[in-house]
Amino acid sequence: MRIRRERLRCLRRERGMTQSQLADDLGCSRAAVSTWETTGRLPRPDRLQLLANILGVPLPDLVEDGESFSLVSLRLTAGMLAKDVARILKVSKSTYCHVERGRQKVPPRWFPILAKTFGVPSELFRSLRAEPSDKNAGRGTE
Repeated sequence: MRIRRERLRCLRRERGMTQSQLADDLGCSRAAVSTWETTGRLPRPDRLQLLANILGVPLPDLVEDGESFSLVSLRLTAGMLAKDVARILKVSKSTYCHVERGRQKVPPRWFPILAKTFGVPSELFRSLRAEPSDKNAGRGTE
């Protein structure tokens, strides 16, 4: 998942902010803001949400949509742990992790819950791709 760098740059300029001013509001360096605007690299999840709040737009307006979405990237962007999402879905953490890692498809009954949780359209989950499962999947996020 990547930030929509042109959208970020336009929103910042529309609000009459310099990269330095935005960085001050976010508690980061001007270089970080410049990196997001030039490379599309995502800020930390908490900073990404703050960025959306400062610019007055919903989070999905700042991130690229389409095939770059995965349950892992949506969850990390929201700053959530797998156990948090599992609790919202009222399933076990292991059940959620099996779906997140692509061992099972996303159950259609989860679509509206995930859409509300992550602030994205529920149709996104019909074609959602799973993250490739490997030994490091989910490390450091639990």
